[in-house]
Order: sequence, then C-alpha cells, then structure tokens
Amino acid sequence: MDFLFDENLWIVSLKMGIEIALLSVVIYTVLLFIRGTRAAPILAGAGFIFLVSWLISSVFNLAVLGWITAQISTLVAFLAIIIFQPEIRRAFAELGKGRLKSSNNVRTKEVIQIINESAHYLAERKIGALIAIERNIGMRFLIESGVEVEAELSRELLCTIFYPNTPLHDGGVVISGDKIKASACFFPLSQDDGIIKSLGSRHRAGVGVTEETDCVCIIVSEETGGISIAYRGRLARGVDEQRLLRHLNNFLLNSNENKNFSVSDNVERFKKAVSQSEESEDEV
Repeated sequence: MDFLFDENLWIVSLKMGIEIALLSVVIYTVLLFIRGTRAAPILAGAGFIFLVSWLISSVFNLAVLGWITAQISTLVAFLAIIIFQPEIRRAFAELGKGRLKSSNNVRTKEVIQIINESAHYLAERKIGALIAIERNIGMRFLIESGVEVEAELSRELLCTIFYPNTPLHDGGVVISGDKIKASACFFPLSQDDGIIKSLGSRHRAGVGVTEETDCVCIIVSEETGGISIAYRGRLARGVDEQRLLRHLNNFLLNSNENKNFSVSDNVERFKKAVSQSEESEDEV
C-alpha cells in the first residue's frame, strides 16, 4: 500500500511540475511579446486595479465589491481580445508563418544597398516615400490594396515611383526579396497615442504596417527630408546613412545568416536606437 501511495504521489507531483512549467513558459512568452508595446501599460494598470479591488474586498469582507471583482474576471478574455487586437493578430501571423525564406546573401546585400541609396536620394530632394520590406509574414493583403508592379528592384525605378504627381507616388511600396511587388498600397494607420502629434499620416502608416506584420518600413518626410525607420510598432527618426544601413543589415541580412537569430534581440537593439534618436532630437 505504501508503494502504491508513493507511486501515486510521484505521478501527481510530475503532473503538477509539468503544468507549472507549461504555465511558466506561456506567461513568460506573453510578457515577452507585449513588453515595450502599448499593451504593456494597459495590462499593468488593469492587473493593478483588479489586485487592489480583490485585496480590499477580502480584507474588509465587502460582499458587493467582491462579487463585482469576480464577475469582471469572467470578462477579461473578451476585453483582452478587444484591447490587444493588433498584438494578437500579429502573434497568430507569426505562429502561422513557415521557416525563414532562403535567400542569396550577396543579392540581399545588393537589395539593402539599393534601398539605402534610394532613401537618401529621395531625402536629399525632399520627396516623400513609404517603403515596406517584407520579411517572414506575407503582405499579400497589402499588395492587393495597391497596383501590382512585380518588377526587379532598382534605384531608378524606386525613386521614379515616388516622384511627385506620378500615378503611383501616393501610397506605399512593398518590396519582397529583390522585387518591387506593388506600389500605391494603403497601409493601416497606427492608433498608438504615443506617436508624436506633429507626425503626419505617412509616419503613422509606416508604424501601423509594422504593427500588423514583421516588415521593416522606411519613411522619408517630404517636409523635412528626414529619414525614419519603423519596426515592431516603434519608430526611429533622423536616421543617417550609416544607421539606416546598419538597421537594414540587422533585419534583413543577419537574420538570414543565423536561423536561430532572436527576434527579441532585434527589438532590443531597435529600442536602443529609438531612444538614441529621441535624445538627439531633445538636444536639438
């Protein structure tokens, strides 16, 4: 009997250990995913209010407040879907994507150079541009909103598309591999209140498209000629030629060379770049 009791206890302990490990992984993954996004302060605030309400109702035996707190907890799932809609959509998109696309690193370097040169050519002439570079999550739904081009990428063609008063200059360009897939595409505008109010719809569209997919988006301002780069819903402004080249290499080249390249590493590097750009703007 003691042997059976010990065996059952061992099985129960093993199940509990597996459940704790799985829950820990899920919670850690969720926290890692929302860290640095607009969902983080909302989740922290909601959790704080819920915890305080539960503690007060428990300590002072407040039946009504306790009942309300218990009822609210049943609505958390629905509220999470509404509040965290962009983050959830991006998470499912990443879960559904396949392995990283195989690419020719030599050609990728050429593509990066073409994009970098084009962005600075447009910036010098204060020609507005919005360029989204596809990575792992497909952008077909955005390509279908514009005019299909399906042409080999070149600096001349890319700059010509954004030249003022041409039929395709208004909207964004989607680049996949070494092809310009489409132009005059409509990108979703970001609803993030943290974006500087002085920025126009082009910058909001650049940030918005990176909230929906894992693409890298380059924005050239027609008012100032400044270059910005957006990734994972974050925006770095005032990017010079060397910094833009370094970011493009990190996002497009390094991730192809290393299959185990961590997305969080890219995010952390880019956050640092964003903070540096904001500090430089404050000094000016």
